[in-house]
Order: sequence, then structure tokens, then C-alpha cells
Amino acid sequence: MEFTKAGEPVPEVKLQVKVSVHSKLGIKAIINGVGPATRLGGLALSENVWKAMQESNERSYRMEELHESAGKLIAEMIGAPASLVTSGASASLTLSTAACIAGFDRQMHLDLPFPKTNRIEVLVQRLHQDPYDHAVTAAGAKIKPFGDLKETTTAHLIEGINENVCALLWRESSDKAALDLATCSKIAHEHGIPVIVDGALFVPPLSRLKSYLEQGADFIAISGGKGFRGPHTSGLLVASPANVKIAMLHHLDLDERSATWSYQIAEGKFADLPSNGIGRAMKVGREQIFGLVAAIQEYVITHGHEIGDLEITECKRILEQANLVQTEEVFYSPLDVTNLHIHVPNGVSADEFYLELAAGSPRIILGQEMSDKGVLTLNPMSLVQGQGFLIGTRINEIAAQRNGIKK
Repeated sequence: MEFTKAGEPVPEVKLQVKVSVHSKLGIKAIINGVGPATRLGGLALSENVWKAMQESNERSYRMEELHESAGKLIAEMIGAPASLVTSGASASLTLSTAACIAGFDRQMHLDLPFPKTNRIEVLVQRLHQDPYDHAVTAAGAKIKPFGDLKETTTAHLIEGINENVCALLWRESSDKAALDLATCSKIAHEHGIPVIVDGALFVPPLSRLKSYLEQGADFIAISGGKGFRGPHTSGLLVASPANVKIAMLHHLDLDERSATWSYQIAEGKFADLPSNGIGRAMKVGREQIFGLVAAIQEYVITHGHEIGDLEITECKRILEQANLVQTEEVFYSPLDVTNLHIHVPNGVSADEFYLELAAGSPRIILGQEMSDKGVLTLNPMSLVQGQGFLIGTRINEIAAQRNGIKK
């Protein structure tokens, strides 16, 4: 036995055998056929993204410097004027709205979500409203719908503008009766109103981002964990350099003395020290920033979901062999991928079929956006090698049982 200089025995150090967290949790994994869905944990990260996140663990940084450097690099890669890594597209919407309400006014930063101003209304077409409007109202804004559920006209938009409007929110829509982004931007800008685009589901591809910018978007909220395949809790805000600086101040927690901190927002002009802004709960760790930078770099170099696409092909082959359900491959424009549509057998609802898949072995979760039409969808983005075969085989088993076919 070894002893310390004081004559005390050196405590024995026992090495512990590593046990996986998965086995400790005691839960059953799933096959994710939905894609980058938050309820299913998002997409798997590539080796390059993992390495970048691990690299972030080796050093500490001043976060405003890291944000600015990463934002500049990302903007160069995607062809944007400036960008800010956020904690998700929803956070990007909240920060954009906060920037439109408060600007660089430090007192207003502190007052949000109850600013001492009436200029808190955000215009949105009724045809564009959805539950993610909560990300806008979280900053203290009030949604002001315009138009009706049949159509939106320029007259509707102009009628909705007054001195209390601080921004206009625009979303992609398949409804041809909605006003396009270029039209909304032109009218909004004529009245000094900035335009926020909810591009969470729609960027990448980068061609769509370019289109939004060309049509006059001032702020674009993007998910980092969907098409870019970055950390699922990451997002991106694209805007002008000045607007990015405003948004950043809303979620930096700089608990230091104003006498020792300075941050230049324009030539010869410096921002007041921010403190616990509306985005405090939306803070971003350096690992998310490193991870998203690596993911976007990887996306720019090699775009595609080749593994997942092969699994879609294999699943379709297995299903066509048995000929128990109908399928078709359909391009899904928002995520820029091809999904497999699977028609459930006659006599069973899509919800019942979904539940059987979800409760079986392996547990398989498919998309339900077309369940009312008797169709479940398979998205390729989360699939890994071999899962296409497993999904097709399990669907055939259930379909055969429902049809009374003995295997």
C-alpha cells in the first residue's frame, strides 16, 4: 500500500466499466421515417460535425467574438449579407421580432416582452398564420392578420399598415391566393416596415435563400438541424450586418462592467452593455456554433442524402415485390427531398396502421401529414443502411395480417 507524506494511505482508485447511457435509460429506440422532426430527436450528425463540436470543447472564447467570426464565415459560404447562429429557427423569429421592436435601445431590451411602445404589431397574411406565430409574440409583439382565408390583395396589406406596425412576417405557401414576397416587401419597405421570412423548413437549398434576399427579405429565420444537418437545436438568422448585431445583443448575457466592455455597432458608435435580454433562454453554446459551421461547410461541399435515398429505393422494392400496398415516390419541395408515399390497405385507417408500426419490432415512425387520405410518408433524411429493408418488411407483415394472408 502507498502512503502520503503525512503518513495517510493513498485512496484506492477503482476504474469503472463504461455502461452505455442508452442501456441505463431503458427505452426502446425507433426507426425515424419522418426526417428532421423535433419530436423524434432530429437527424444524426456526421463525423465531421461531431469532430467540430468536440474541438469547441478544447478552448474558451468571448462569445460575441465567436458569434461574429462564425456568422461572417457562414455568410460567406451561403451568400448572405450577414448571419447569426441561434438556438433554432423559432429563436431566430423571436430575435428578429425583438430587433424590429427595440433596435439598439438598451432600455427597451430590458423591457421586452412588455416594451413601452405601441409599435409592436406584426402583419401576417391570414393564409400564412400557423402555430409558429408564438415565436413572434414571445418577443412582446402582437400578430395583426390581413386578408381573408380566400385571398390576400395589396389593398388588404395597405389597409393593415399604420404607425403601430413594426414588421411584416411572410411564409412560403402553396396557396396562389396569397401575396408573394416581392409584392409584400415592396409595399412594406415603402412604409418603412422590415420583412421577416420564416424559412425554417425551406432553406436549404441556397437558391431559395438567394430568392428571398432578392425579393426584399430583411430577416430570414432558418433551421440548422434540417437540410443543413447541423446540431438539431441550432438555427441561423440571416440579415444585414446591422440587424444581426441588434439580434445578437438580445441574447448575449454579458454580466460584466460597462466600463470594461465595448462593442462597435457602427463607425464611432458603440452599443450599451446588454444584460439578460429576451433571448436569454435562447443562448447558444460554442459547440452548437462549431457544429453548425462544420455542417454548412459540409453541405456546401457535398450536398445530398445518398444513403437515405438508397433506403427509399430499397423499401419501395420490398413493397412492390409483395404487392400488398401501393407506393409512389413524390418530391417534397420544402425539404428538397423525395419521399415515399405508402397507401395503407383497404379496411384499415392510416392512424391504425401507423400505431401498429410504432408499437411493433422494430418500432417504426412514419409521417402522418397525409393520413386523412390513407397515406403514410417515408422521408429519407434520417434513414441509415438497412432500415429501408426493415421498414418494407414490417409493412408487408402488417398488410398480410390485415388481408388474412399466411406467411
